[in-house]
Amino acid sequence: MGEIRVRLRGGPKDGHEVDVATDTGGRPVPRIELPVATRDSRARAPVLVYERARRGGRAAWEFVYVGAQT
Repeated sequence: MGEIRVRLRGGPKDGHEVDVATDTGGRPVPRIELPVATRDSRARAPVLVYERARRGGRAAWEFVYVGAQT
C-alpha cells in the first residue's frame, strides 16, 4: 500500500489536499477521518469525515464531506 494526494470537497476543509493510503489496486481508501483542533485539551475532539467520491480533473481523486463525529 502506498499513498496518493486527494482533494477535499465541502465542509471546513474544502479545497485542501491531503495524502491518504491506497489499497492494493492503487485506489485511495474509501473513507478518511481528520481530527479537529480544539482549544480545550481535555475535551474529546470531533473528527471530520470525508468519503471517496470520484476522480477529478488531472487524475486527482476527490473526497466529499459527509459530516462530523464526536
